[in-house]
Amino acid sequence: KDYLPVRNYIYSGHNYHQGTSYVNVRFSNDLFSLWILRRMGAGAIYNPAQQFVLYDFLYRRRPDGQVMPAGDTNPIRKNMPSYSLPAMLASSFYKDSYLAYEYERKPNIERHCLIFDILWRDLDLKAKAPDDLPLTRYSGSPFGWMIARTAWDENSVIAEMKINEQFVGNHQHLDGGSFQLYYKGPLAIDAGAYQGSSGGYNSPHNKNFFKRTIAHNSLLVYNPDEKFACWNYGGGGKTEFATNDGGQRMPGDRWETCRSFEQLLSKDYTTGKALAHGFGPDACKPDYSYLKGDITQAYTDKVKEAKRSFVFLNLHTAEVPAALIVFDKVVSSDPTFKKFWLLHSIEEPTIEGNRFIVRRTKNGDTGMLQNHVLLPEAGNAQIEKVGGKGKEFWVFGTNYPNDALPNRPDDANERGAWRVEVSPAAPATEDCFLNVMQVADNTCKRMHDVKRIDAEKVVGVQIADRVVTFSRDSQPLSGKVDMKVDGNAAMKFVITDLIPGTWQIKKDGKVYIPAMEVRSDDGILSFEGTAGHYEFLR
Repeated sequence: KDYLPVRNYIYSGHNYHQGTSYVNVRFSNDLFSLWILRRMGAGAIYNPAQQFVLYDFLYRRRPDGQVMPAGDTNPIRKNMPSYSLPAMLASSFYKDSYLAYEYERKPNIERHCLIFDILWRDLDLKAKAPDDLPLTRYSGSPFGWMIARTAWDENSVIAEMKINEQFVGNHQHLDGGSFQLYYKGPLAIDAGAYQGSSGGYNSPHNKNFFKRTIAHNSLLVYNPDEKFACWNYGGGGKTEFATNDGGQRMPGDRWETCRSFEQLLSKDYTTGKALAHGFGPDACKPDYSYLKGDITQAYTDKVKEAKRSFVFLNLHTAEVPAALIVFDKVVSSDPTFKKFWLLHSIEEPTIEGNRFIVRRTKNGDTGMLQNHVLLPEAGNAQIEKVGGKGKEFWVFGTNYPNDALPNRPDDANERGAWRVEVSPAAPATEDCFLNVMQVADNTCKRMHDVKRIDAEKVVGVQIADRVVTFSRDSQPLSGKVDMKVDGNAAMKFVITDLIPGTWQIKKDGKVYIPAMEVRSDDGILSFEGTAGHYEFLR
């Protein structure tokens, strides 16, 4: 029973865009045994959490019918991904109307599996669209993933935030701490493709770029002498080492896929830890969604500390519907190891001072992302774009191209061709990154002003009617915390990184909220207020 969620995690890395029988059967293996053994009289043998594994697809489903990618992926817009077989098996077993809806989106069960449709499909189960599901979903251990949406309609913003607590290998990527953003088109993307002119295991593109941290919106710490041994990675074309991308380590003996449950829980295959998660104040339509994780173990000893915090804000406006704030603390073992904060895009970004803009103008997409770099500070921030013809999949001096095959066209170029790298100019052992991404239609003339909040113990962001803060050293805050906030209107506050307990809020020296409880799972104070000097006391 306890193994089941981990087993599904192993399968979860595979190819959301392919929609092949391979994907359907892999996700259905446990459901077959579940059905068979219940019919034999054993009852429901697995953890009931299995019912919700496929909800990950529901939340990743884009308005155009595609699914935000994870793991080994072929971006093909012409074919809508189908999870008909596992959706049919799970919906009928658990009497789940939402999964029945997923089945009916494209009821395309392969001929050799039609017997199971005859034996087990519940013909009386009514399908239900996910429109009334909560807009944020957290998938805990061994995932540490969160998906947040603003809606379920054609104007939905979708944000994926992931920590990765365990590494299995196979179709899983070295993407701890990565994120994606979608609004009227893919904006911050997972780059590369699984199959093509250089696809498949051990191909140059796959092992040097696509599977690696450099292809994701995560963090690099570049040690020029680091070696990435990869001999035990599957497929042909093996080499002793893969290119040094500055990213996360290859778990196992020379990047060997995890072979047992005991191995999976070992130190070698443990790559992170979700430290806090929460959303609110309305659970169904939250104003904020929060995830924090420690991804230090995803790297070799070149990294002494790496913590990443995400706050996704549903701004509830049509013009600028959402923002994603990402705060990082990174400590390297050597100050000369250069640190990189990455964001990948399909079209060429535009850099304007301490911000950059990504637009979607093709294939019917009209979205836009604007990122403000608040840390490193302006005088210490290097913001550079990498990509374009001959450098689409660039890894420190070498391009690893992967052109689409005729039977797998990528007309929208969702493999990507560009990325922005943000780095501190001055060498240092410890650096912090603070980035604020807003999304809008690409016709939007002006997005919200963004202001950094600086105080002794916290750093944060003021944007629109929101205030968000993080512990400056990324450690839980227990004593008195104070800060000043400007503005003329009412604001919604999200104060993170507090230790659990009862806290009092003072404003301009007077008690503002006598007592508020901070929970152990999220460490957040969430309240409304106006400009002033605030003190938080446990």
